[in-house]
Amino acid sequence: MIATPLHYCEHPFFYRRRPTHEVKVGEVGIGGNNPIRVQSMTIADTMDTAATVRETIQLYEAGCEIVRITAPSMKEAENLRAIKAELRRQNIRVPLVADIHYTPNAALVAAEIVEKVRINPGNYADKKKFEVREYTEAEYQAELERIAARFTPLVQKCRTNGVAMRIGVNHGSLADRIMNRYGDTPEGMVQSALEFIRICEAHGYRDIVVSMKSSNPQVMIQAYRLLAARMYELGLTYPFHLGVTEAGDGEDGRIKSAVGIGALLEDGLGDTIRVSLTEDSIHEIPVAQALVRKFNAAAAGTETVPAGVRHAPVSPEDFVRVVKPYEYNRRVTQPVTMPGLTFGGKELVRVGISLAQNHIAAEDVRSLVPAAGLGKFKVLGAPEPPAENFAEWLETGDPGWDLPRAADCLKATRQQAPLAADWQNVNGAHDPIIVLLPMAEATAETILTARQQAKKTGGHLQAIFTTEMIATGSAFAQADLLKSLLATECPWSVGITIPGNRLGQVGLVRMFIAYLERLGISVPLVWRYQIPGEWAGVEAGVEAGGQDWRLDASGQLGSLLCDGLGDALIIAGAITPAEALRFSYNLLQATRLRISKTEFISCPSCGRTLFNLQTTTERIKAKTGHLKGVKIAIMGCIVNGPGEMADADFGYVGTGQKVVSLYVGKECVQRNIPEEEADERLIALIKAHGKWVEPAGAEKSPA
Repeated sequence: MIATPLHYCEHPFFYRRRPTHEVKVGEVGIGGNNPIRVQSMTIADTMDTAATVRETIQLYEAGCEIVRITAPSMKEAENLRAIKAELRRQNIRVPLVADIHYTPNAALVAAEIVEKVRINPGNYADKKKFEVREYTEAEYQAELERIAARFTPLVQKCRTNGVAMRIGVNHGSLADRIMNRYGDTPEGMVQSALEFIRICEAHGYRDIVVSMKSSNPQVMIQAYRLLAARMYELGLTYPFHLGVTEAGDGEDGRIKSAVGIGALLEDGLGDTIRVSLTEDSIHEIPVAQALVRKFNAAAAGTETVPAGVRHAPVSPEDFVRVVKPYEYNRRVTQPVTMPGLTFGGKELVRVGISLAQNHIAAEDVRSLVPAAGLGKFKVLGAPEPPAENFAEWLETGDPGWDLPRAADCLKATRQQAPLAADWQNVNGAHDPIIVLLPMAEATAETILTARQQAKKTGGHLQAIFTTEMIATGSAFAQADLLKSLLATECPWSVGITIPGNRLGQVGLVRMFIAYLERLGISVPLVWRYQIPGEWAGVEAGVEAGGQDWRLDASGQLGSLLCDGLGDALIIAGAITPAEALRFSYNLLQATRLRISKTEFISCPSCGRTLFNLQTTTERIKAKTGHLKGVKIAIMGCIVNGPGEMADADFGYVGTGQKVVSLYVGKECVQRNIPEEEADERLIALIKAHGKWVEPAGAEKSPA
């Protein structure tokens, strides 16, 4: 068990970037006073010089500041010279990074050519065998000496040539030595990095950037925090490279990346980032740029950190009594139960939608109709979300709403989810109603009136705070008032409105939660993310800024959810209900808190990939995307495959040209299958393990 008071960021309540020393990668500085850098990786075959140069130039022109190229063997490492020469001939001076796995000799060659070398401690001097073995202290020390002898030549060459290095730990490729002593844990990831850092420091070499990547955002967040805590203890200031590995594609890949990367950036951790998508690498750049934008703006002075409370009524120690930074631990709350809805306690994180804001006018209430035979909501004319993804409560929040008619709509759909409204508008006995009470100007009188309204309707009271109230300090006095007036006389919850595209909001929310805990208020918490007006255009494209709210919401809400905070969420803004629902359920899936569809773990393409990863992923998704809760890994090569997909139920891994091996967990069960047979073999494997169901509408297979 890791001691919780470890210092892992500058302050949990106020955004401050972790101090690091500068590491120069060619002409680009990482860490120190530099902005958070954006980088990516080519997917062309490294031996195809023209294709790799062309892709590198495309990335550079899109704003990529550092480009990584795989060098799986000596011949690829040697060809980096031709690639770099052609780039320089075209006056492209973007720094190049050689990506090395298993081949120390290739790293030595690359260190003569490129500006940075990435090595993976899990496979630089080891091969993963999943061997179970107890090491004595003497045996473990002998292993470290063997690694030092293998690694030292590269350290000396990088120091001599002025070449930087990334020590890139992957959760899926920890050495057996680490696995046997520390387990498949964030602690094991940190120790793996520190072993290699100590070797570098023994030779006076400090031009190091460190990463702790995982396909699970929760594990990634915990590992980076623990690494930061260890570095604070040891007085180390190495910059961090952030990334979620094997994040996937489309909205799922973007949300998962934003949860892990965005949550750490909110902590003030991270000096360079790479968004790993199973797409052409050019599509990673606008996503990465959107993630770092508000943080770099703050460093440049064009974005301000929230003012107001500078002497918080609680301390960081109060916060870590609530949140365990290095392990998932959901905050204990008292469940609230009404007919049709229970949230808080051990219930799933709930999802609601705001009809008043999500492009639904009062007269269009009846456009919410039941999905066929399920009694769930869907929106006419909009893409239908999965059957399980429905609004568990509806909010009006607008005096123009006709509550009896809205309640009739609920009955017509046979969905008993409660309806929420401002307390002033609740004027009759309807189905259970969540009474929304804005706390900015609430008084004892209005609180008591709202309480009576909630009791009358058989619902509950939700007190709505804003982060602005927390920043100015008024939220604390209002919380005191609620505590004195409500006690346990009626069910109630706390909603916190979190504005999008604002720096420091996560810290303010943490401060308020610590204060609620001090007061002994353990009611459920509802996150109410408010999409900024400039991002609210329904027609906005992914590259145009319309995507930014999803990335920002994933970072802010993902940070809180991965810390075990929050019992329900609602996305408010000028988007359709279908869009709000889809994002909410995708976010909960990315944080591993609520599984509503198949989970795909797919790596980004690179020069090591042995088949067309993008088309293969799309094809397998089309065939298996209806298997709720099943986790399928699609890996282009063997580098991180068996380890990273140990979290998956089934794995599809390229092991040769047009040849695939299939895994169950981390065990290879079918080797070297022709690619054209692999899809059906995978489906047969899923069926054999009892996890196959026929798609909706499909004819049942004969027994």
